[in-house]
Amino acid sequence: MEVSTQIYQSPDFKVYKTGDGYIVHNRHKDFKYGHTHVKKYDICMVMIKLVEKKRMPKSHSKYFIESLLRISNDRRYIKKIKQYVG
Repeated sequence: MEVSTQIYQSPDFKVYKTGDGYIVHNRHKDFKYGHTHVKKYDICMVMIKLVEKKRMPKSHSKYFIESLLRISNDRRYIKKIKQYVG
């Protein structure tokens, strides 16, 4: 098991530092289904802000989009992202 240290917390999210990057976890979802792995801390924060504000991402990267879907628990936002990327 990889060692991780919590480095950020908000009412909805936690961010953990791991050996080779970071983990973003939506505190309202089971960890198994509500977390994603990210290489840079800045990207963690971008993802959190997008999900909190229900904004569309500029990136169409498949991994980035899938990560947003995993850490969101808002069905409308998830549907909107899926339509946005087609």
